Amino acid sequence: MTKQELYELIDIDSPADFQYFENLAAFLECDEELEYEDVAALIKDVEKDTLAQLLGDYFEEMSDFLPESETELYTIFDNVRRSLVGMSKSCDDETTQTKLADEMERFRRWYSIESRAFLTNLGTADEEEMTLRDALVCARLEALEGTKYQYDFSECSDYELDEYIVSFGDMLAAEDSEES
Repeated sequence: MTKQELYELIDIDSPADFQYFENLAAFLECDEELEYEDVAALIKDVEKDTLAQLLGDYFEEMSDFLPESETELYTIFDNVRRSLVGMSKSCDDETTQTKLADEMERFRRWYSIESRAFLTNLGTADEEEMTLRDALVCARLEALEGTKYQYDFSECSDYELDEYIVSFGDMLAAEDSEES
C-alpha cells in the first residue's frame, strides 16, 4: 500500500487532517499490509495532543464493549491506552516518535490481523473464529441485532506491552483528560 493509499484509507489528504476519531479507527482497524515508513512518517507529523485525545477516546470506547468478565483483556487495553497516550504527550524527540509509531503499528497488527477470538452463537451453537477487532464489532451489534454470543478471548491475552515509562505528570494529565 502506498502512502497515498494509506491516506485515502484513513480519509485524510495530509497528516494535518488526522484529527477525528474516524481517522484513528480506520488506521487501527485496517487489516491490510502497510509500509512501516509511511506509518512512521504519518505518526511523526500528526499533531500529538490531538493524537493523545483520539487514542484515549478510542480505547475508552472499545473497552466499553468488552464483556465484564474479561478483566485481563480490559487491563491490556488500559495499559496500551496509557502507554500510547503517554508517548503521544511526551513525543518531543525522534526516539519517542519512533517508539510511538512502533507501538501503534504493533497494536494495529495484533488487534486487527493476528489476534484470535472465538464466538459461539447461543441460538445456533455455531462457533466462529475471528480477530479481536471483529469480535468487538459483534459485541457492539449484539444489542442491535438481538443475536447473543458467548465470547472466548483466551487466545487474545498474549499481547505484551514493551517497556515504556510514563512520567507521573503524564499519568496525571491523562487522568485529568479522562475526567473532563
